[in-house]
Amino acid sequence: MANKIESEPCEGGRRITRLVSTDRDIVVPDSVDGAAVVAIGPFFLSGSPASDGRTVTVPGTVAEIDRDAFGGIIGIRGIAYGGTMEAFCSLGLDAEFDVEVSTADGHRFGFLSGYPMRFPAFDEAIQSMNFKMTQELAVSRLRDPVLLTPECGERYRRYLSSRIMPRAEQAVTSGDTSRLAELLSTGMFDDASVRTLMERSLRSGKTAVTSMLMSELYSRRKGEKRA
Repeated sequence: MANKIESEPCEGGRRITRLVSTDRDIVVPDSVDGAAVVAIGPFFLSGSPASDGRTVTVPGTVAEIDRDAFGGIIGIRGIAYGGTMEAFCSLGLDAEFDVEVSTADGHRFGFLSGYPMRFPAFDEAIQSMNFKMTQELAVSRLRDPVLLTPECGERYRRYLSSRIMPRAEQAVTSGDTSRLAELLSTGMFDDASVRTLMERSLRSGKTAVTSMLMSELYSRRKGEKRA
C-alpha cells in the first residue's frame, strides 16, 4: 500500500503526481477520490526509497505516462501493466534501466536500458546496433512476436539462422527440454531439423527429449491433416 499519494485533475480523470511507497510491489491505484487514474506525471516515484528488484503495477486505466515518470528512482526491475502490450507501447516510453514489462494480455519482455520501451521501435533500434543483439533476445521476440513487423522478424531469423541449431543440439545433449521447447517455439525448425535432433537424442539416450520431439512431429502432422 502506498504511504502517500498526490494527484491532480486532468482530462478524463486524475494524474498521479507523487506516490511514496516502501513496498516491494509499488501499486498505482486505479482511482483516486472516486475518479479514474488515467495519467502519471514526471518523477512520480522520486519520494520512494531506492530498493533493488522492485515492481511497479500500473492499472489499465492509465493511458498517458510522462517520459520522465520513472526518473529519480533506482531499483525498478519490473512494470506490470493492466492493459495490452499494444496499449503499453503506445505510451511512447524509453527505458532508463533494464526492465521486464508484463501486460494483462499475457505478453512479457525485458527491455534494455537506453532503448525504446515499445515495439516496433525497440526492434528497429536493437537491430541497428548489432553489438547489442543476443540470441536470447532474438529467440524471445520470435517466441512471442507481439507487434513484430515482417521486416524485423526476418532480420531476427537471419541472425539466428546459423546459431539456433547448435543451441538446440546442446539442449538435446544436456537433456534440457524447457530450453529446447523455447527454441522450437520460434518456428525456425522444419520437420527435417526436428528429426535430426531426435536422432541425436536417441544416440544420447535422452528419453524425455526424444518423447518431446516425437510429440512435436505428431502435433505438426495433426495440424496438417486438419488444414
